[in-house]
Amino acid sequence: MIPPGSLERTYKTFYEISPDLICTLDENGTILDVNQRMLDHFGYSKDNVIGKQCFDFIVGQYKKIALDGFREMKDKGIGPLIELLLIKKDGSTFSGLCRGARISGENKNINEYLITIQDISFIREAFEKTRDAEEEAKTRYDELRKTHETLLALEKKYRNLYEKSPDLLRTINLYGIIIDCNESYAKNLGYSKDEILGRSLLEHTSTRSYDALLKGIEEWKASGTISNLEIWLKRKDCSEFPTLLSGTSIYDENGQITGRTVSLRDVTDIYQAKITIEQNQAKINEQFEELKKTNLLLTTAEQKYRSLYDTSPDMLRTVNSSGLIVDCNESYAKNLGHSKDEVIGMPIYDHTAEMSLDYMQEVFNSWKEGMRVINKEIWLKRKDGTVFPSLLSATTFYQGDQMESNTVIKDITELYDAKKKIEENEAHIREQYEELRGVEKSKEEFLAMITHELKTPLVPIQSYADIMLAEKFGTLNDDQKYRLEIIKSNARYLMELMSDLLDVQKIELGQLKLNKESNNLADIIREVVENGKPDVEKYGIRISLHLQPDLFYICDKLRIGQVINNLINNALDFCPKQGGQIIIKLYADRSTYKIILKDNGIGIQKNKLDRIFVKFYQIDTSTTREHGGSGIGLAVCKGIIEAHGGKIWAESEGEGKGTEIHIALLQT
Repeated sequence: MIPPGSLERTYKTFYEISPDLICTLDENGTILDVNQRMLDHFGYSKDNVIGKQCFDFIVGQYKKIALDGFREMKDKGIGPLIELLLIKKDGSTFSGLCRGARISGENKNINEYLITIQDISFIREAFEKTRDAEEEAKTRYDELRKTHETLLALEKKYRNLYEKSPDLLRTINLYGIIIDCNESYAKNLGYSKDEILGRSLLEHTSTRSYDALLKGIEEWKASGTISNLEIWLKRKDCSEFPTLLSGTSIYDENGQITGRTVSLRDVTDIYQAKITIEQNQAKINEQFEELKKTNLLLTTAEQKYRSLYDTSPDMLRTVNSSGLIVDCNESYAKNLGHSKDEVIGMPIYDHTAEMSLDYMQEVFNSWKEGMRVINKEIWLKRKDGTVFPSLLSATTFYQGDQMESNTVIKDITELYDAKKKIEENEAHIREQYEELRGVEKSKEEFLAMITHELKTPLVPIQSYADIMLAEKFGTLNDDQKYRLEIIKSNARYLMELMSDLLDVQKIELGQLKLNKESNNLADIIREVVENGKPDVEKYGIRISLHLQPDLFYICDKLRIGQVINNLINNALDFCPKQGGQIIIKLYADRSTYKIILKDNGIGIQKNKLDRIFVKFYQIDTSTTREHGGSGIGLAVCKGIIEAHGGKIWAESEGEGKGTEIHIALLQT
């Protein structure tokens, strides 16, 4: 058994030479005892400190934190780990990590508190230099429990401090053999305490730290202490972690060194912060190099664009928000008849012709209000008083807080002269156009008149042909009847042609009149098909109807019937005889009524679909074309449908694939 006196001296020695700053407080925070390291660090003697309030040594804004921690320590027996800003005797301050624990004496009604302080100023300074690193490293302290009055209680107190310290503590002899360690050390390295005692400290040291540790041992032998030496420890599971090692020597009663007590702080968080700091510093260095390159590029670009500015054939000037010219290129000065030195500092209005002064003021005010200035026509004035037209465009940029404009000015004298000639020519063309319109109108009116006059003799021709075929003037032979049928058929064709011509003229002159009323579209289509059945059957062509019933539309019944009749006749002309087929569909589609007439005829090339509704247009204009027709029937259909507010168009997959005519009438 170790004599109590020896243990008292051992732990008293540890208390006095501990690398931490240690003091003992009573229930009210009055200082009862301090170790020499704390006195040296603060710059006081023991007489200056004993009996003082511990809060007197704390910077004002941290006193509440300290008081809250002190209360928690009194309530729970161990206080939180807190960071405080502490005041030395010379008035300087330093950051310290503090923690305390209650020490119970023999008298259970009297409590004392042991406080440990670790100066972390060097950590704080490291974080302040990098600004974006993590906050100060957290160190841990655990409660120390020892009695204060007897040697046994004193031994127990310092033993408790050693065992319960949150730092990793170990004691080694002169040969590097671990003769003691605390629970934190054993737990962090993953061993039981029995597995650690008697082992070499090198077994717990990472190979990467062998050299540093050996160097630290030499330093210890020379000075008796080691402070904040970075050592990587190795756990039982072979994982490694960084620590800061501080240690002091232990002496026997004869003043001979018997070993060393070492405090190791796990600085994994600090190490990670250090890596982050180094990475951030590397990024900062990269960004700095990029900025240098960018600055070089900007300098080169500035020189390049300055050259473009000075040598541009356009007139360029730079204007400030007061309307003064602060820069210009040679082209501007030369065109205005000034030297460059004369131009700098002149108001823009000195170079503006009188006729454009008000407009120049309006444009300048618009620019100052943030509006875009593009191709504004401004008349400029030269030094000799001559004026010329120009197009002015301006962009905005800032020199510091000063708003300025780069202005591009183009001399448009030649364009202006050309514009005047064009305007004169346009006026002459308009006069000629009006004359042509008059001639065209006279022609259209004449055509309408002559068409009407041509219809007049057709009436008796048709009437007398009907009378003769009825044999009112005597019996006719078959050859005579055949000839009269030819006369009647051609007269009817000529009458329809005259009607179409008249309708086209009315449509173009805006004189087509519609007698609109509600009509059933299906009935109109059936009636037209029924009336044309003889011609359809004669050609051996079949018409199929797919009509949705009861679709009433406000329209001119005769005109809609005329459209359907024209479309059927057009399809008959192009369908194959004896096998032709025409399909007529009628249905409601959302807000429109749709009529589709589809045939299996010769079809139409897609690039000609839009032209078939043009007056007098023929798909085949050769003299030997197979199909006849005037080319106005579909033009009449288009005019009638559009007069009803509808649309008509053709669709075809190409030659030999038939044609579809689509009509869309807006529902009313």
